Amino acid sequence: MKVSKVLDAADGSATPGQVFTASINQQSIPNDGAQLDYLKLGLKGAVSTAAVAIESFAGLLSEFVLRFGSDNRVVGDAGDLCALMAFYYGEIPTIGENTDNTGNDFLGGIKIPVYQKSDASRQFLIQATRTAVTNIDTETISLSAYWDTGEANRKAIHFVKVAHTTSGTAGVETLGSRIVPEGNLIGLIIKEANGFNDGNIDTSVQRVKILVNGKKQAEFNTLGDHTPIDECDFVTPSPLSDLLRTYKFFDLRPAGIDCKGQEVTIQIDVQDASDAIRILPVIEIV
Repeated sequence: MKVSKVLDAADGSATPGQVFTASINQQSIPNDGAQLDYLKLGLKGAVSTAAVAIESFAGLLSEFVLRFGSDNRVVGDAGDLCALMAFYYGEIPTIGENTDNTGNDFLGGIKIPVYQKSDASRQFLIQATRTAVTNIDTETISLSAYWDTGEANRKAIHFVKVAHTTSGTAGVETLGSRIVPEGNLIGLIIKEANGFNDGNIDTSVQRVKILVNGKKQAEFNTLGDHTPIDECDFVTPSPLSDLLRTYKFFDLRPAGIDCKGQEVTIQIDVQDASDAIRILPVIEIV
C-alpha cells in the first residue's frame, strides 16, 4: 500500500493540517497507485468566547467533493462523511468537543470510501467548501489518500447528497427524481431536520419506501428499521450521538437493489412538514 498527503502543513510544523480559513478550490490528487481505496480526513478549529458543540463545528466543512474525471463520486458535508463511514465501515470518527471558551474542537479519522481503479485519462479531484462557524477560528484540514491497501471485494462508491424540502403538509410524498442509475443501492441514509427525542415523536421522515419501477420493493419505519450506530442515544447523547443522531441508516446489503437496470425512486411519510432534509444514497458502481 501507499499513503500520500493531499492537504497538510509542511513537515516540522506544529499546525495539524493545511490552513482552512478559506475554501479550497478544486485540485487534483496525483495518481500514486493502481487503485485509490479511501481518503482519511480531519478538521481542527480553535475555540474562543464560548464552547462549540461538535455538530456545530462539523458545519465548518459545509461541502466536500471528490470527482473522478467529470463524475461526482462523493458530495457531502463533514457530518454526511461521518455518517457514511459509520454505515459503510461500522467505524466512528475521533471527536474532541470543547466544553469551555478556550482550546480546540477536533474531528478526525474520517474514512471516505472510494475503491476506484486509477485511469491515466481521468484525474481524481477534490475541493472543500469552508463555512465560518461562530467562535471557531485558525481552522485547519488534513486529507490523505490511501492506495492499494489490499482490501478485497470492494466496489467503487457513489455517494452524492440530494437536498430536499419536505411537503408543507404531513403525509406521504413521492420524491420526483430517481436514484442515480450507477449500480446497486446498498444503503440509504436520510438526514432529518427534526428527529426523535425525549419530547418528540413527529419526525421529518417517519417512514421510507423504496419503489422499483413504481412498485414497492422495501419499506422502513425510521424508529424500528434503521440500523443503529454505536453509542447513538436519543435522550442522553454523547458528542457522537449529537453528530449522528439526525441521520437514519437503512441497510440493503449484501444484495442491494439494482438502480442501473431499473427506475428506483423514494417515497417518504412526512410527519414534520417543510423540513430541509438530505437523501444520501450509498451506491456500489457496477
